[in-house]
This record gives sequence, C-alpha cells and structure tokens, in this order.
Amino acid sequence: MRLSFKTIKFICSVIIIGVFFYLTVQYFNGEWIMEGIKAMIQSPFTLTAIFLIYFLSFCLKSIAWKVYLNGRPRFSTCLLGVIYSLFINHVLPVKAGDLVRMKVLSTRDNIGGEESAHSVIILRLLDIFCLIGLTMIGLFVLGVDFKIPTTLITIGFIIIGLFLVIVVRFFPAFFKRQVELLKKGLRGKNGMIILIAVSTSWVLEAAVLYGTVTIYHRDLSVLEAVFANSVTVSGQIFQITPGGIANYESFLVFALRLFGITIQEGYTIAIVTHAVKFFFSYVAGIMAIIIYPIPFNTMLSWIRVKGVRGR
Repeated sequence: MRLSFKTIKFICSVIIIGVFFYLTVQYFNGEWIMEGIKAMIQSPFTLTAIFLIYFLSFCLKSIAWKVYLNGRPRFSTCLLGVIYSLFINHVLPVKAGDLVRMKVLSTRDNIGGEESAHSVIILRLLDIFCLIGLTMIGLFVLGVDFKIPTTLITIGFIIIGLFLVIVVRFFPAFFKRQVELLKKGLRGKNGMIILIAVSTSWVLEAAVLYGTVTIYHRDLSVLEAVFANSVTVSGQIFQITPGGIANYESFLVFALRLFGITIQEGYTIAIVTHAVKFFFSYVAGIMAIIIYPIPFNTMLSWIRVKGVRGR
C-alpha cells in the first residue's frame, strides 16, 4: 500500500491529537485555567499590550505582502486578507484561510489571480523559512538539549528536490513565470525589507505566550518564548481541527518542557495562550467582516475550488 503525503500527515495529526487527549486526562485543571484567565482580565495593561503587539505582527506581515507586490495593493487590502486568513483558519478544521486571502487581494484590488496566489505561497514559504531560522537560533543560543533527526532533514530536502524537478520538467512555462515574479518581488532592498518584516512578525507573535507566562508568574525569557512559539507554530502543519486545537497545545507543552516548565504548568499555559489567540482571531475576523463583508457561502465557494482565478 502506497502512503500519500496526505495520509502520512493525517496519521501524524491523529497521533498528536491522541497525545493531547492524554495530556487533558492527566493534567487538566479547570480551576487553575480559570485563575489564569481571571488574572489576565484583571491585568488590563498586560492584556492590552499582548493584543497590540499581536496585532502589530499581522501589520508587519501585511507590509511584507504589500512590498512583495511592489506597493500596488493597498495596505488595508493586505491586512484584511491576512486577518480573513487568520479567522478562517480558526473556524475551519483545515488551513484554508490562504485561499480566501488570495481572493480578497484579487477581488478588492487590481491584482491578477495567479499573481495573488503566487505572492501568498511565497510569503508562506518565507514564514516557514523564518520559523525554522528562529528555531535554529534558539537551539544554538539557548543550548536546548534537543537534536533534530538528520533523517527528517534529509527526507525534507529530497521531497523539495523532487518537487522542483517535476515542476521544471513538466511545467517549464509555469516555473519560468514564477521565477520572474519571485525576482520582481524580492529585487533590490525589497527582499531585505520583506525578510525583516516577516521574521520580526514571528518574534512579536511570541508576546502572547510571554504575556501568559508572566500572568502565571513563571520564568521564561523573551528568546525562550520566541523559540517555543516558533516550534509550536511549525507544528500547525498537522492541523486538522479549527485553529490547530490539540496540535498547538501538544507542541507548546513539549517546547516549554525544554525550559524546565512542568507538563502540568505547560499544559495550562498552552490552553490559556491558545484561548487568547482564538479570542483575538474571532474579534479581528468580525471587524474584517464589518469593514469588507464577504458572504460565508462565497468564502466556501472560493475554498472548494482549491484555487483562485482572476476576475
């Protein structure tokens, strides 16, 4: 029996969900979770700072997207697309938000469908590159006692290599167009601006975790929070639940354990941190819908076609 990538991903996702259920049965403490939520509500300065910094991280992603497209789309369009993507990913059990993000760009501003899709894919790849980079920096600077399996790295490079060979061999015209768009988007100082904006956005996103940890009066440095957040977000590739429920908590518990935080504490911090992110995504999503209404049926139709065509 041949296993496809989707099958392997699904199996991994189910295993991770199983780990989450085990953690829940063993370490769930509703009283402690509510104490943390109550403490956060009673700390308006900390809560406001978390939301502002988290929002700023999405502003930086929007700036990077606008710069990649050489300033043609409006910043508001880019921000709406990013927020819609965040919202959809926390509503549906699959990461379909980027399909809506592509369509928001192609329908609200005069950007072709193929170029919209290309830009979103490239920026997603940059997200992965930056997350891996931040994780590597954390491993070396923090002296984390964890080694990434060489076999896993090798398999990753082989898959990427085979994908590129197939695209170049069977879709040369398509590949050439994508390379030209890539050169156009990253040429000159644009490339550096985009890289700085994307990497900084992921550093700022760690504010949610760092703020939650301070509420629980646990010891975690900013760099450790950035590392833990990068590891956790990278694990969302296995998302099969809205917002990556179970995946997020399982990976964050593992990451926090590397810094001496107990599984009980890590589980509780993960639950509250994820709850804050869910709350933000729904509030921001509602605001996006008010500013630029898109019927839910229309969004679903964009997602079903699994692609974006220009107008």
